[in-house]
Amino acid sequence: MPKVSIIIPVYNSAPYIERCLQSVESQSLTDIEVLLIDNCGNDDSMTVAQSFIARQHREDIAYRIASTGTNTGPADARNLGLSLAKGEYVAFLDADDWVEPDMYEQLYLLAAPEADMACGNLIQDYEDGRTSRLLKNTHMPQGEISISERKRLLMRFVSYFTTFIYRRQWLIENGICFPDTKSAEDSSFLTCCLLSAGSIKQVDKPLYHYMIHAGSLTTRKRWKGRDKRKAFSAVIDYAHRQGLLPAYRWQLYYIYVKKALVVPILEML
Repeated sequence: MPKVSIIIPVYNSAPYIERCLQSVESQSLTDIEVLLIDNCGNDDSMTVAQSFIARQHREDIAYRIASTGTNTGPADARNLGLSLAKGEYVAFLDADDWVEPDMYEQLYLLAAPEADMACGNLIQDYEDGRTSRLLKNTHMPQGEISISERKRLLMRFVSYFTTFIYRRQWLIENGICFPDTKSAEDSSFLTCCLLSAGSIKQVDKPLYHYMIHAGSLTTRKRWKGRDKRKAFSAVIDYAHRQGLLPAYRWQLYYIYVKKALVVPILEML
């Protein structure tokens, strides 16, 4: 069993994917599985990726390639990766981002074998040369998570889902996956994880680099209200199925109002 399966959706990322894969090849952790999920863009991202792997493939890193068949968005690509992953833990890495050389070793050593999740912090980089920004995750509860601590976490967390690793068997047992939307699917996924996690580990160190460039989804203005409502309705449905809604009803309604109703309006201003 690989220690960590890294799921990388690939879509129109030809200028960046070599840097992404080089950061994977530079990992200090051994026994890594990398799942490249072709989300059927219109550039030569997959050709660039396959060429890189042929030149620089580490023997203790197993690459697997799959395709969504058509461009269905990152949620579908990540869910396909989850269905194929074999690692003890899974991580998500976007093809235009990159990670520090010790990211997955640090998080794996923190998490294994019992923690459901482990995270570090994030650096937001800008292709246009602006100064990078350090973005920190909310302080995570240590040890067994009480109801009051989980309520606080749900009210304050930020959606840096790529800064975490997740215990794969725990995701399967709890039926956690990405909703079928093209916006807020990452925040919806992380909210469900935080609702169910028994133990979370954290290191106060920036490990993941999130790149903002002209083609980034975060730079495009479009109305996302419908997708966001669908994504956070999926969270409430998940909480209901898991029997968690009575305990966290008001926190989840707050998240829904904030992220599904208010945020889409602010994004258009």
